[in-house]
Amino acid sequence: MMSEDDITKQREQWLRSPHDIFGRKFLQYEVIASDLLRYYADPVIAKTIDVDDLQPVPTHGISKALKEVIMDVSYLARLRDTTARSKVLFVLEHKSRLSPMVALQVGTQAFLTLYSSWSDANYSEAKTFELPMPIMVVLYHGTEDWEQKEIWFHDLFPNIPPALRDLIPRFKVLVINLRRFQYGKLPGRPVTRAFVESLMRATDKTFAVELGSVFRHVYDAGLEKTQTWDYIQTITGYCDKSVGLTRARFEQAFLKIFAKEGIEMLETIPEGMLREGFVLGRDEGFALGVDKGIALGVDKGFALGVDKEKIEIARNMKSEGFGADVISRMTGLPSDEIGRLG
Repeated sequence: MMSEDDITKQREQWLRSPHDIFGRKFLQYEVIASDLLRYYADPVIAKTIDVDDLQPVPTHGISKALKEVIMDVSYLARLRDTTARSKVLFVLEHKSRLSPMVALQVGTQAFLTLYSSWSDANYSEAKTFELPMPIMVVLYHGTEDWEQKEIWFHDLFPNIPPALRDLIPRFKVLVINLRRFQYGKLPGRPVTRAFVESLMRATDKTFAVELGSVFRHVYDAGLEKTQTWDYIQTITGYCDKSVGLTRARFEQAFLKIFAKEGIEMLETIPEGMLREGFVLGRDEGFALGVDKGIALGVDKGFALGVDKEKIEIARNMKSEGFGADVISRMTGLPSDEIGRLG
């Protein structure tokens, strides 16, 4: 069970940078990184590189402040040509909007990771040591078109004299553009589909209403309960911070997919996690992210629209076969009123 301090720290971390924390957490799973490189990247990657055997690479020298702006997720892989000794270094970053900062982010991470590999090498074998070939990967899920393969550092310096532009470093990146994929046709393992669909729905603002679709992927993964709940919390926190999410909608989506097993999982959550809003990424004492006791965005305590939303949720849960006692517990509506719903 998480302590009160752990809950507070994780909630504060979510409030600072839910987008980066979500990406870093999921991309640290080798199976997800492998699927992205196999099914979502340019086919030449999986054809020439063994993306099924990725080795996480620790990076030294990245400060706490720097971790706030770069992913710090890298993997080593071997070329499929068994006669080649060289390895490939994948440096992963994900972006929801176009920004000149991506050059600084992936560039810094790549150079620091290469430096770490070089400094960790046995200097007595310097003649035989070979640095891995870096490939900088940008997972893009924004609304604008981005097919740019070449990134220039001079984008960071708009006032540079034209005569000096060609002297500023530039490099190519592997862009995985999620805009090319469609819901319902996402490739890869269930956990990968859950990650990708979360990013896509956070961008097009359908995350909250289609949360059950994302949960379905987690359910299909067949993970043990602790890991399943870890995925659910991470996805839910990201959903809440990116588009907003009510507790009732979360519970409806969760119970719809996990049924009785889901009810048991909800009952085992430390009470403080739901009460203080960590699951929904909210501040302590604030009801569903609404300031100072104002219910669901309605000023001065007037709960306009709240009953209507509860009734709609109850009606939907009833149509899905949930019993009146469960619906009453989730919505707060009395059982006799639930019985009268069509």
